[in-house]
Amino acid sequence: MLRFRATPRALCAGVAFFLGMNAGRLGAAESVPPASPETDIAIRFVPPSTTDPAIKTFNQPHRIYVRTATAPATAANPAPSRGELLLWLPGTMPAPNDAVADPTVTKEGAAAFCTLAAQMGYDVISLRYPNALSASAARRDEPNEFEHFRMAIIAGGTSKYITVGRIDSIEHRLRALLRYLGVHYPAEGWPGYLNQDGSIRWEKIAVAGQSQGGGHAALIATRHRVARVICTGAPKDFNLRLAAPAAWLAAESATPRRRYFTFNHRQDRQAATFAQQLQNLHAMKLGAFGGPVDVDRTPPPFQHSRILTTDYPGGTIDSNTAHTAVITWRNAAVFAPVWLYMLTASVD
Repeated sequence: MLRFRATPRALCAGVAFFLGMNAGRLGAAESVPPASPETDIAIRFVPPSTTDPAIKTFNQPHRIYVRTATAPATAANPAPSRGELLLWLPGTMPAPNDAVADPTVTKEGAAAFCTLAAQMGYDVISLRYPNALSASAARRDEPNEFEHFRMAIIAGGTSKYITVGRIDSIEHRLRALLRYLGVHYPAEGWPGYLNQDGSIRWEKIAVAGQSQGGGHAALIATRHRVARVICTGAPKDFNLRLAAPAAWLAAESATPRRRYFTFNHRQDRQAATFAQQLQNLHAMKLGAFGGPVDVDRTPPPFQHSRILTTDYPGGTIDSNTAHTAVITWRNAAVFAPVWLYMLTASVD
């Protein structure tokens, strides 16, 4: 298990700035404990096959972010615990199925975001799942094919483009991991995210993800009432045949729409242009909480919008760079206040 200080100095500075500048704006329901340099985060690496030997592919380790307090808790500096799990679903990752993540690499993808979530009191799991094929494969197909594609990955099944066994689905992998953690780390409370019948206790889980993972997170939230939803560079399901958002985006949601948060770059054209992306978000009725808010120009709490946008760093950048800019560790100092808002803003 790898241990390191909770955040790089720049991320701590960004969080401190957010908390200091907006303490009066957030209100009691949205206040969060201060980021503490006395809180360390340990990353635990668990290959999926360790949790269930029947899992044979996509075996790069899950990442579990665990708080380890190194100083006594006080009223001013509590050891934070939300009693909620932040489930992070990465985007498309066409890596070899048997590749093993280097446990010394912490500056990968959403590591800074997941670290911040853990520091803010979440139990955090970054889940490895079958994500080698992008959902954009369905962008010229029937309007419901996006949903079929995603549900095959989420729950197991077959779509026109992908077949995923139940054992390899997101749901099974998450259940198996929670059971494993409950057995091997009984003091950490992991079984609390499962019901007595072994099903997932979705109401205690915040689902989040980048790109393909963000789309999965949003679809899970339409099927189950979850604690909150965070989509970065997502959801991208825009049907080019009909020039319209995928059908599932406008479907009734089991999770109230006020619990959804999205963050997208205006130069991101991966699978959908920014204009098409906005159509997706309005199909989800997120415009009911205000129009798109430019985080480059608007301070936290960003007019309480659920449609956050950026053009950082300004000038022209390529679409792939823009697509990942909203979540990469390289921009942690810039976007920590945005991440913190999405992780902690009141949803009720």
